[in-house]
Amino acid sequence: MPPPTPAIDPHQRRPDDIADAATYRPSDRVWVWPPYTGQWLPGVVEAGSDVAVLVTCQRPGGGTSVDSLLPHNVMARIEPDANLDGTSSLPIRLRDIRPVVARATASA
Repeated sequence: MPPPTPAIDPHQRRPDDIADAATYRPSDRVWVWPPYTGQWLPGVVEAGSDVAVLVTCQRPGGGTSVDSLLPHNVMARIEPDANLDGTSSLPIRLRDIRPVVARATASA
């Protein structure tokens, strides 16, 4: 079950309630309001700068996207999201899709 989304419009947030972009750290759980969706989506911080926050967010209907957002469009999220917040500490193993001939040549 997805976590409940915030009930506030990002443009109605008080300035004192908006954290500076530089305070966000990689892997922080956040809610994001990408302007093209018009709704709060669960996200995870990739990086923060003096101006914006780079986040990976869950797209409506599935999948993820990476976006750079201003601080008033980002807020802390406490609730976990099964699609974004990895519960496994196992490393991801990528499949080698090169043709067998190319792999043999590369290792020689």
